[in-house]
Amino acid sequence: MQRPEFENEYARFWIEAGVVFFVYKMNAVIDLAAAKQIVSDRIQFQKQADYPVYCDIRGLKSADKSARDYLAKEGSAYTKGVAVVVDSPMSKIIGNFYMGLNRPTTPTRLFTDESEAQKYLQQFVS
Repeated sequence: MQRPEFENEYARFWIEAGVVFFVYKMNAVIDLAAAKQIVSDRIQFQKQADYPVYCDIRGLKSADKSARDYLAKEGSAYTKGVAVVVDSPMSKIIGNFYMGLNRPTTPTRLFTDESEAQKYLQQFVS
């Protein structure tokens, strides 16, 4: 059985083992319009059902402040918990600082290890 997948200009996503996997494409540049499109596409893909979300931002080249603000708040819609995968301990420090300022509305943690991120999300799978 083929898993459902969706792809837009910025990312690919699919559902596996009760988790939405969301992976930014290499060198993606996100502004507010892109952030709104990404969130809208993800919610439609999930059929407005709540899921834990594995968000791999390692391909992300940049996201402007308005996009980051939008993703931190509205981007949490229909999520039970979010694991954000980053590519270095330094980006994890920067990400944790940013999350402290913007306070996502659902439990969100940053990881440099993919398996740890997936393990974290299992507590949100129903």
